[in-house]
Amino acid sequence: MNHLLKYGNYTASQRLDDILDKISKYGMSSLSKLEKEFLAAHKTGKEQDAHDKLSKKEIETTFEDDSGYFKFELKDIHEIESEDEPEEFYFLGNLYVPDLELDRGKKVSGNLKGKIIRYSNGVISLDFQKDDYDVFEFCNGLEYELDSFIDWVVSEIEQKYGLHN
Repeated sequence: MNHLLKYGNYTASQRLDDILDKISKYGMSSLSKLEKEFLAAHKTGKEQDAHDKLSKKEIETTFEDDSGYFKFELKDIHEIESEDEPEEFYFLGNLYVPDLELDRGKKVSGNLKGKIIRYSNGVISLDFQKDDYDVFEFCNGLEYELDSFIDWVVSEIEQKYGLHN
């Protein structure tokens, strides 16, 4: 598993193709602010600066499994403290999982918004849903892989941001 370092020589042209693919699959609303800035910069011929800025941000906040099943884009971290409850960290963002295939060929896009919750006792839970389907319905048969991926993401975020209890 890796941060998006697999793109060692990732070019602005390749980024444009990937963003257009993302729009085609998930729609314009799936784009981050920086991805939208990249598209605007591409129109003016300044895409390389926007590409470099976006690459730096992705290395810090985007996690992808080696198999290509899962990707998590970290948007924000919230710490919840209470005297009665254990301390919690919410890792908010987008989780990309395989599309959910329903009856008669209908598909639900695997772009899920929500949060990973990490409790002080080490328990991790997921709160990602779309159209009344939760993340585990999208990942039926891939539960072990999803669990391993999420454990790795939480470990990486904790290490990077010094969130160990």
